[in-house]
Amino acid sequence: MSPDPTRRDTTTPAGFAWAAVRLTARAELRHRWRGLVGLGLLLGLVGGVVLASAAVAVRTATAYPRLVAAVGLDDARVLVPVARPAVAEAFPTLPGVVESWVADTWIAQVDGPAVRYVSIVGGADRPADLIHPVVVAGRAPRDDDPSEVLVSEPTAADLRLAPGDTMTVHLLVPEEIGRFDVGFGVPDGATLRLRVAGIARATAWGGPLSGVIATPAFARAHPAEVAAFAGFARLADAGPVARRAFADAVAAVHAAGGRPVGPAAYVRPEPSFPTSEVDASVVTARRVLVGGLAIFAAVLGLGGFLVVGQGLVRHHAVSPENQEIERALGMTRRERTAARVAAGLVGAVVAGLVGGLIALSAGLLEPLGSLARFEPAPGFRPPWGIAVLGGCGLAVAFVATTAGAALAAVRRWRRPASSPTGRFGTRIGRRPVLLAGLGLAWRGGGLRLALTVTGVAISIAGVIVAVAFGASLQRLVDTPARYGSAADLSIADAREPDVAALTTDPRVAALDLVHSVSVAMGADGIPRTVVAVEHRKGSLPIEVVTGSLPNGRSEIALGPRTASRLDAGVGDFVTVAPSGAAPVVLLVTGIVVVQADTQNAFGEVGLVTGLQLQDLAAGGAAVTAEVLAAPGQAGPLLRELSSRLEVYPSGVPDEVRNLTELLFLPRLLAVVLTLVAGIGLVHSLLAAGRRHRHDLAVLSVLGATPGQVRDTLAVAAAGTVLPALVVGVPLGLGLARVLWWETATGVGVGGDLAVPVGLLVAIGPAVLAAALLASAVPAVRAARTPPAAVLAGE
Repeated sequence: MSPDPTRRDTTTPAGFAWAAVRLTARAELRHRWRGLVGLGLLLGLVGGVVLASAAVAVRTATAYPRLVAAVGLDDARVLVPVARPAVAEAFPTLPGVVESWVADTWIAQVDGPAVRYVSIVGGADRPADLIHPVVVAGRAPRDDDPSEVLVSEPTAADLRLAPGDTMTVHLLVPEEIGRFDVGFGVPDGATLRLRVAGIARATAWGGPLSGVIATPAFARAHPAEVAAFAGFARLADAGPVARRAFADAVAAVHAAGGRPVGPAAYVRPEPSFPTSEVDASVVTARRVLVGGLAIFAAVLGLGGFLVVGQGLVRHHAVSPENQEIERALGMTRRERTAARVAAGLVGAVVAGLVGGLIALSAGLLEPLGSLARFEPAPGFRPPWGIAVLGGCGLAVAFVATTAGAALAAVRRWRRPASSPTGRFGTRIGRRPVLLAGLGLAWRGGGLRLALTVTGVAISIAGVIVAVAFGASLQRLVDTPARYGSAADLSIADAREPDVAALTTDPRVAALDLVHSVSVAMGADGIPRTVVAVEHRKGSLPIEVVTGSLPNGRSEIALGPRTASRLDAGVGDFVTVAPSGAAPVVLLVTGIVVVQADTQNAFGEVGLVTGLQLQDLAAGGAAVTAEVLAAPGQAGPLLRELSSRLEVYPSGVPDEVRNLTELLFLPRLLAVVLTLVAGIGLVHSLLAAGRRHRHDLAVLSVLGATPGQVRDTLAVAAAGTVLPALVVGVPLGLGLARVLWWETATGVGVGGDLAVPVGLLVAIGPAVLAAALLASAVPAVRAARTPPAAVLAGE
């Protein structure tokens, strides 16, 4: 007689019937392997997208620090006027400097249809690990070739240059640098044809790090036209105390040469600290992009695991007769669960492989949005760790979910007899449909109801946050005045004769002169731009976020980013220290959005009156003309003026343009949240209908009509979603205000939220309608099922 394979083997240490488990697992696979593979594939797809989102988020978040490491970014840099060679000579011996490079810089006018100037930096003895921009196209120039240069990505885009192109430049002599405000015609320096060897990428350009990098041979060939010296240093300690000591030493050496005159007044050695002063727009973009990806991945992951878990529960609950047979044959609950877990290993393998492969393919994706310009190694970057560990995690998650679903399926629950209205309904006795519906929704209260209401409320809040954030972002993009770009044209170093001609030109609707000077502002002493606006024809709007514009000589309005950095608001005082003069204390009257010039961080600005600026501009102020053209005249004005003046068409600042790349995220998130919330709500209400079959049958036996049963379920659905609406709507508005304020302040624009009134009006009726439609399904099923059939099966 052959042994019974289902008989328990008492010789095993735990008394576990492994043979029975194996046979049952094979039976499960033989008859229902397609369901397990399908669920494993679903988990692999969802989990793979989540892992891919994580890989892209990691690549996005690490792009900037990886570029810092690849470039060998300097800790301190300073631009020194050529009239102050003592500063350049002392640079390697300044406090804290352990490694340095002092290069020459030149200013050159570029031949072309429009007047353009570029700065060139170059010199010998550059350390191998200090300030080497990453070449992303072409190659590095040869040190012994004076005609080859490396061009930054922004300069290449502005001048439309590619590797192998040539550009003709005219070098300025030092005396011409101080005559931008009066003009000097064709520069007196050498005329050169430079060949673009490659295009380079760095964390930031401008100031000492020019957009064109020349070779040591170039520096040896053109010593007479050197306009300034650029110093780059690695510090032993980049902390605030060491930075302050370095800045004080630079100021002391510079002051030892006396009061600057001539071109030296236009180039003041004000140190900057690249590794410590990360652009706020980079931080904001990283926070928003990575945060958006995290929310998207979390919502998709939770929704996907919920669907897979429900599918596995249904999968294991399809054939209860098999489980009855297994139980009758002596298999314990643990053995029946283990058999189903063993069968589920097939789905686990599928989930792990599919998820890992999708995660690996995410290596083809560049960092998102504006942070893609910081990727030091464009191209395929495989996320092996996320793919391998994530794939294993998905396999384990599928096994764990299978175990939980199998355990729930093999357990036998006895439904307690209860009244559908509970003690609350029997005590009141009136409005039976309302009381019965609320009793079904809230009975047994506790955890299940709390989880359902919380899930729907969070989804509603998420939809409101996504839509409100997207609406605020779209409004910013569509309203140039909100980011200080109300003009059509900007004329750099505007001269009075040209300004006078423009004020009488009928094609000019409005013209403002923006006088700007660099000062040390606040306790940190970081150089910032202070401007005064002079209305010469009409006036361009200035966006006032809060407070008012300055009126008195001792008043100032701050840009949003400056106010945030200085932790200053309306009514506070800030200290402003102009170069070579005593500091002054100014009263903050408001927070405003005004664009200073393209060389300064957006939103890092202070606005003062003209009289106050005269006190601050000891060495003279730079002047930019902001021109608003009459309708249809911007193009003709640009073409005419750019042939003789340095004119730039008005455009969207990089910080705002970076935000436009985020527009897809709130829209995508709103759609995903709506789908997940809808699926979750419908599933909860359908499950509640199945769970309350007994209660509905009792109501029918007690005389309730099909219409009353339908209304009872509708009340139960409304009783579930109304608390979620009450919680989710204000929560979503509050979170949206905080998120937009943080984003807008970090960028440098106003932080008032665009409230989505239409969504707020429609979301309540839409959610209620969805709930009522979902409740209609179990109502129809209850009406078609005889109460006796339900009660007989209980």
